[in-house]
Amino acid sequence: MKPTLPLSRAAASSLLTATVAMILATCESAPPPLDSQPGPDAVAATLMPAVQLEGEPEVLWTLEERMAHHHVPAVSMAVLRGGEILWSRAWGMADVQAGTPATPETLFQAASMSKPVAGLVALSLVEEGRLELDAPVNRFLTRWRLPDNEFSADSAVTLRGLLTHSAGTTVWGFPGYRKDRPFGPDQPIPSNAQVLDGLGNTEAVRIFKVPGTSMRYSGGGYTILEQMVEDATGMPFEEAARERVLGPAGMTRSTYAQPLPEDRWGEAARGYRGNGDEVEGEWHSYPEQAAAGLWTTPTELAELSVELLRILDGDTTGIVSPATLEAAMTPHHPGDPAFQNWGLGFGLQGAGDSVRFGHGGSNQGFRSQWVVYRATGDGAVIMTNGDRGTALIGEILRGVAATYGWPDFAPRIRTTRPLVPEEAAAYLGEYVVESNPDVTLTITESRGALQGVIPGQGALTLRPAADTLDVFFDPADGTVLRFERDADGAVVAAQQDGGGRIVRRPPADGSG
Repeated sequence: MKPTLPLSRAAASSLLTATVAMILATCESAPPPLDSQPGPDAVAATLMPAVQLEGEPEVLWTLEERMAHHHVPAVSMAVLRGGEILWSRAWGMADVQAGTPATPETLFQAASMSKPVAGLVALSLVEEGRLELDAPVNRFLTRWRLPDNEFSADSAVTLRGLLTHSAGTTVWGFPGYRKDRPFGPDQPIPSNAQVLDGLGNTEAVRIFKVPGTSMRYSGGGYTILEQMVEDATGMPFEEAARERVLGPAGMTRSTYAQPLPEDRWGEAARGYRGNGDEVEGEWHSYPEQAAAGLWTTPTELAELSVELLRILDGDTTGIVSPATLEAAMTPHHPGDPAFQNWGLGFGLQGAGDSVRFGHGGSNQGFRSQWVVYRATGDGAVIMTNGDRGTALIGEILRGVAATYGWPDFAPRIRTTRPLVPEEAAAYLGEYVVESNPDVTLTITESRGALQGVIPGQGALTLRPAADTLDVFFDPADGTVLRFERDADGAVVAAQQDGGGRIVRRPPADGSG
């Protein structure tokens, strides 16, 4: 998540100003005792949009109203303060149909937050000399081999490359498999080798560019890592992970087992779509365990965070050594934006005392985020069971940041201007996502702003930037669209900041 501008005086006038000021005033000394600090109710009353509008009243939401807005049935969260777990809390329903409330013990799919945990499993094997960071992966693969091609003639795929998404391997993510539909006779999901060879529901994992030349996110690369761990240990990946990381870190409820064993279904949250409908079959299973298959709780990921902070402080009795973990928390190519500050499995953001590690996650019906500041030991793990959980998590993080005085995630302050219907008419119509023509955005005019609707993903309220023509932003999540015009001045497309391009479909009547 990108750092944003700090709160202005207007944006700091919430009911929690006194609490935040107290925390900020003591930031150079030890924080107050944990039992004297704000708790979950303070955060749940202070959700914030990505943008506060200059000159307009500050916007604050409650967690419950934003859960309803985003059709997210449950949120589970743990907050760290000074390297300790300050609190854990869950809100809402793990299973709407059954009326099962979520609790801090409810299992959620970690999705891609599985990757840094899996990375720790591999790094523990590196320390024992059973894997190597910079040797060709085929040296350690025995039951499946990565086919070489022209891209790997002079540069081999390595474990370091897999961990940092710079190995040049394909398959960016995985859709998973419906829990209620077996993959084949007596086979609920494909094997790891079948996934790697493209015999599941994704293409084969192969080398598509020279390894080490640039960063390209690859869940397929972590599936190769999974196979390396199994071949090196002679164990199923979930057993190796439990023995090497989950168990030692106290993550006793967490599991990489896929499918989730039936006797644990009652512990798990069901996944939900952006319109509130349950995911087909309740949830999807992910044979790509290292990439997306961890079932866990925010509390247990917070426990792992405490373990990692302890190791970074120099304790040599952890799941990996301080030197190995320090390497995992170091940018692979510092200063090279092509690698986006990836460590060995961990995403890294910020600089100096604001450096933070963690990862996000996105599976069918589940969204999550893990953020920990190294210098202060402050952080949060937030897990949801809804496809629109990402936007909700952003709003929650802004509330957490305001409550505990974090240096990042504060809303930006922007100015807007009135949008008259005559001006709005230039932008109205249907747009198609250029990289995925099946996804459409319909833009209409609504009360002095544009409204954009993507089916199943809710609506954007797009306000015109005060100082720039053809630039609109959504105050709720910070989305920015920059519209493009042709030589005749007609709007033909829009580019999302940090995202893709959408192309306007010509009106059915052939008008401009």
